[in-house]
Order: sequence, then structure tokens, then C-alpha cells
Amino acid sequence: MGKITDKFLRIAPGGYYGLLSASIRFTGDLLALLLFPDFDFTKNMISDLGVGPGAFFFKLGIILSGIVCIPFYVAFVRSLKINGIYEKTRTSSLIIFYIANTAYILIGIFPSDPSNYQIYLMHGIFAFIWVLATILFLLLFSFLMVKNKKFTNLPVYVSIFLIGCLILFLFTWVPIVEWILSLVVFIWFATTSSYLIYHKL
Repeated sequence: MGKITDKFLRIAPGGYYGLLSASIRFTGDLLALLLFPDFDFTKNMISDLGVGPGAFFFKLGIILSGIVCIPFYVAFVRSLKINGIYEKTRTSSLIIFYIANTAYILIGIFPSDPSNYQIYLMHGIFAFIWVLATILFLLLFSFLMVKNKKFTNLPVYVSIFLIGCLILFLFTWVPIVEWILSLVVFIWFATTSSYLIYHKL
């Protein structure tokens, strides 16, 4: 995995993969939404797009964005290196990211289909794992950014805000909160990716 990721990072810096990943997901969601005329933001979870008329685009967007974001996260974790200290924390954050990202991709493979209980259950389990693992690796990322002089408070604050949204969603699990969470995820990707690009990290 490391050698493959390095090849992609030689083509373009990690921040560009973060922006590309977010763009792919946004496009997939938008196409699925446009093909779902009866979609109600107050009643339908985002996962309902995975069983709607545009399900193909929704699922493809999740899977591709999950794959494309890997070089971004690897570059991000490497940028958090601090003179050999907190190496276990840095390594742990990347491992937890891989767990979260695997669960994220599997969310796209197993749609939220209530007519198929086993697939529906798998979708819920992977979504739950994604939320928990994302909270954990964002906490570690935030800690490392605070300790690293290369990072200002902006990416830290955005990460903490995203953690708050994830926790709120975990305890509410309602459509409107999920949509707010998705918006904040896009903002986090845009902010963090742009920061890495601007500072050449």
C-alpha cells in the first residue's frame, strides 16, 4: 500500500487528492439527489440515495472517494511528524483512518436497503464503525496538529467542530443532522486539503 501511495504522491501533493475525493463524493451525491425527485431532506437519510433511482452514482461516489482520499490522509499523517516524538500516536491515527475508510467504502457496497435485512444491518454496522473511528482519528489528528508548529489553529478548530457534529449525529441519527454533518465534512476536506497545498505539506 505504501509504495502505491508514494507513486500517487509523486504525481500530485496529498492535498489535491483530498479535494478530488470531496469533489467525487459531492458529484455522486448530487447526481443521485437529482434523480430522486421525492427526496425529503427532513425525512430521508442520505443513505436512502443508495436505494433510489440514482443509487449507482451514490454508491460509486462513496467507493471512489474512499479510494482517492488515501494518498491525502497518508500525506496528512506524514506532515504531522514532530522530530520523532508522538510516533505511536501518529501511527495509530493512520491505522484508525484505514479502519474508518474501509467501513466508509463498505457503506457504499452495502446500501441501506430495508427490504434486505442482512444488507441493511451491515450498512448500519459499517456506518456506526465509520462514525466512531472517524471521531478517534480526528481527535488524534487534532492533538498532533496542536503539538506541531507547522499548523495554525484553523484546521484544528475545523476538526474539533467536525468531531462535535459526529458526536451529535451519533446520539441523534436524524436526517437534518446528517446533512449538516456532510456539509461540515466537505468544509473539513476543503480546509485541510487547501492548507496542505498552500503550505506545501
